[in-house]
Amino acid sequence: MTYLPKHTSGILSTIGADGTPDGRGFEFQYEENDRYYFGTANTKDVWKQLAANPKAAFTYMEPTGKFTVRIHGDIHIITDQAEKKAVFDRIDPLVQKMYKSFDNPVFELIYFDHPTCRLAKGFGTSKLVAD
Repeated sequence: MTYLPKHTSGILSTIGADGTPDGRGFEFQYEENDRYYFGTANTKDVWKQLAANPKAAFTYMEPTGKFTVRIHGDIHIITDQAEKKAVFDRIDPLVQKMYKSFDNPVFELIYFDHPTCRLAKGFGTSKLVAD
């Protein structure tokens, strides 16, 4: 999807321990083969929430308000070390610098696999662009 620029910020929403939505600023890394990649520390609440309930959503609004992209589905955790290294090699260099290595025990790489994606132009009604 060309609407979601790599290394861009948006809001990642998860389900909190009390069952309510919890959103926070998050950096999208990149998309490949209908997988949308992100990274986080396993010391954060977002990680605990995703471990308890993998359902999540990511929302990005183009800076001038021309369109909004919404993706949602289940988050998958990358556990295979070769896959984790391959993904780490493609993420934002600033994130790489912060975590130093793909095998940093605090750093986790995750992705939406074949999520539902919706696009809204301006503040109009959204349309399904991938499912």
